[in-house]
Amino acid sequence: MPAASWKSAGAGSVPDKFPAGLRVLVVDDDPTCLMIIEKMLKKCNYEAIICNKAEFGLSLLRENKNRCDIVLSDVHMPNMDGFKLLQHIELEMDLPVIMMSADDSKSIVMKGVTHGACDYIIKPVRIESLRNIWQHVVRRRQHKWKHFDPLTCAYDVDQRHNVSEDVNHTSSENDERNSRNAKRRIDDEDGSKERDESSSYKKPRVIWTMKLHQQFVAAVNQLGVDKAVPKKILELMNAPGITRESIASHLQANPTNYNLS
Repeated sequence: MPAASWKSAGAGSVPDKFPAGLRVLVVDDDPTCLMIIEKMLKKCNYEAIICNKAEFGLSLLRENKNRCDIVLSDVHMPNMDGFKLLQHIELEMDLPVIMMSADDSKSIVMKGVTHGACDYIIKPVRIESLRNIWQHVVRRRQHKWKHFDPLTCAYDVDQRHNVSEDVNHTSSENDERNSRNAKRRIDDEDGSKERDESSSYKKPRVIWTMKLHQQFVAAVNQLGVDKAVPKKILELMNAPGITRESIASHLQANPTNYNLS
């Protein structure tokens, strides 16, 4: 399925014939497994692009990032394993990656998911598992269509509720409230360097976009899991608007063995 068909469908939409023609890059050093998966993908009306080495697969993607829609990679391969390939794709491209392996140990599955894999398929791969992989492509593209900036912030739900209630108040009540809010903003801009956490003003929370998460993953990988503490991650990310607290919360939101001290 040509990449242009996504553009012609318009933002928030998918091509009429989708998922037929879904382009799947399959990376596995086992030729038998490659052949079987290729046949199953064709039965699903998907286009299979097979590769027996992770290095070759990465080179192919670097030459043309629009050549495929999703990557299906084995975990255990010589020279460059599936996790290393996943890391490169996460940092350099915006493609969903599914890991597959006969190894169903919890630690390996968890490692794949926490490093950015959108799914983990246990071998032998069944055609039922392949039929639904298009869902990951749609989710990833919908995320792109939102066009979030890395520093985009959102207020808490209860604050948004208060805003909607303000609309229904009388004009005099609005004027009074707006006056107070304006004074608060002026005071903040004129020199208030610290806000009391108990204040009614609610700080915006950081939206962890794909780009920001990739910076986070890169910092963790550079430090190593055992040394990936919020303070050091913050220094490596060097992203305006990100705090130690937001990084600590993001670490806690991801089920891994990160050290939060």
